[in-house]
Amino acid sequence: MPSHDSETMEDVKPALAAAKYFVNTPAEMAFEFGAASHKGHRRTENQDHYIVLRRTRTQQLLFTNVPTEELALPADEAYGIAVADGMGGTGCGSLASQIAIRSAWDIAGRATSWVMKLDDMNSTELAERVEGFVYLMQQAFVEEFKANPQFGNSGTTWTCAYLVSAFAVIAQIGDSPAFLWRDGTMRRVSVDHTIEQEFISAGVAPEIAGKFSHMLTRCLGYESQNARPDVHFLRLKPDDQLLICSDGLTDMAPETEIAECLDNSIDAQTACDALIRLALNAGGKDNVTAVLAKARAR
Repeated sequence: MPSHDSETMEDVKPALAAAKYFVNTPAEMAFEFGAASHKGHRRTENQDHYIVLRRTRTQQLLFTNVPTEELALPADEAYGIAVADGMGGTGCGSLASQIAIRSAWDIAGRATSWVMKLDDMNSTELAERVEGFVYLMQQAFVEEFKANPQFGNSGTTWTCAYLVSAFAVIAQIGDSPAFLWRDGTMRRVSVDHTIEQEFISAGVAPEIAGKFSHMLTRCLGYESQNARPDVHFLRLKPDDQLLICSDGLTDMAPETEIAECLDNSIDAQTACDALIRLALNAGGKDNVTAVLAKARAR
């Protein structure tokens, strides 16, 4: 190989490494959150659980003779939100959704590396990471069953979002939906894992498919054989709103009314409180939970 070709190769390697390991993050986002949950009018306990968390990585200036105004510290933070809708006998469904939340909290702290910045998102790698995360969550259900055999028939849905700057990674198992509100229009990001949805996709008439609306095809649980999550990737814009809720909301209120609550609320918590009232005023037949993230330019 001519010497100049060899030199070119050497020059390319550090450039590739720089592109791989260091990114120029696009528009930084800040987030405002709200969350609310209620057992509804007909349930004796609330088997829904939720979490909103913030992860940070800091860089502190100790000594320098460079003017400090030239050393701006970038925001280096990520957020996670999740809703788990438990199912099972009294106490067991609630325990199942709590196990999902607790195990996710624990696993996040054990990650070998944090996904803190996502520029050119490698969807395959991220989906693999999410699937490994869910596998470890599933093991928590196995361990619970060993200590508590009565827990065997319980399970939970799981829908979460990991927010890093202008990016969102959404993972879903079950029928707790995720919605994106943008510029006055709301669309469903997720697809329910129910027999109803499979029938609809196969062309079965809605009036027939609707009889199977609460029969899940995927969930987290001790005996779950199909806990593989759907993974969705979004690039967020300022003023976007990302809603995760339990089906206790969507069963009670049409999506148009849910969108109106997001349209008309002054902040994220007000919106979540309004969504709970919306479900309760419509009958509140089930537990209802709403978690909302509102994005804004930093």
